[in-house]
Amino acid sequence: MKAPVFDSNWSDEVKRVYDHDMREMWDKRIASHIYNMYHAQLEMYQSLVPKEAKRVLDVGCAQGTLALLLAEQGYSVMAVDLRQGFLDYAKTRWTHGDIVFKQGNVFDLGLKEKFDVIFANQIIEHLVYPQEMVEKLSALLNENGLLVMTTPNGKYFKNSQPSYTELGNPKDWEHMQFTADGDGHFFAYTPEELRDIFEKSGLKNIIVRSYETPWISGHIKFRYLHMVLPYCLLKWLDRFSKRLPFSRKFSHQLLVMGKRGN
Repeated sequence: MKAPVFDSNWSDEVKRVYDHDMREMWDKRIASHIYNMYHAQLEMYQSLVPKEAKRVLDVGCAQGTLALLLAEQGYSVMAVDLRQGFLDYAKTRWTHGDIVFKQGNVFDLGLKEKFDVIFANQIIEHLVYPQEMVEKLSALLNENGLLVMTTPNGKYFKNSQPSYTELGNPKDWEHMQFTADGDGHFFAYTPEELRDIFEKSGLKNIIVRSYETPWISGHIKFRYLHMVLPYCLLKWLDRFSKRLPFSRKFSHQLLVMGKRGN
């Protein structure tokens, strides 16, 4: 994967993706805490893919970084996003690896392929009918295939948004679905809500865990520590904090995963 080259002809939306990409992936000098946070996420995602897996689907892939990395590691990857401009941007960074880019809503693509691992990171908080999404993605898994989703933690001490069940009638919020980026969040899930959605979708071996304490996210001014402390120490402090009793309220993100099985 190569670094992006700025193109003044890009749309404003793609230019914002480029700005995010430079901060997250390529230039630590811009915002060291964002760079460290993003690389910690990528490390976690990659660690979840079983070595025996062959086919991976990345839904809502945005600039395609995770999909490109997995393709480079030898997996056969399909990267899906609503926005063709994001996929075109991702293609400019491709160097090698088996990857296919598809534009559209995963509900409408009519995919026939089955996958060993499906990622749907940071998108479920944009959906008011999450059960439909989880069931759709579960149907695309091979037997014992793994579905992985991440989303902001509704029990994070800095969260001021209602939880999913507190929204009331989902129909009242349909107009706010599929917002383009993190600015569109209008609620957050609790661990209990995510587990319930996965269980009702028939997934097994469900794990829900919180991650990304301020040592990594840089919240509550911890970002200044990223300018002076090495990344390895910040990661150790993050791991240590997650062992403490209050870790769930101290973690910004949630990860939920489950397997398709009998």
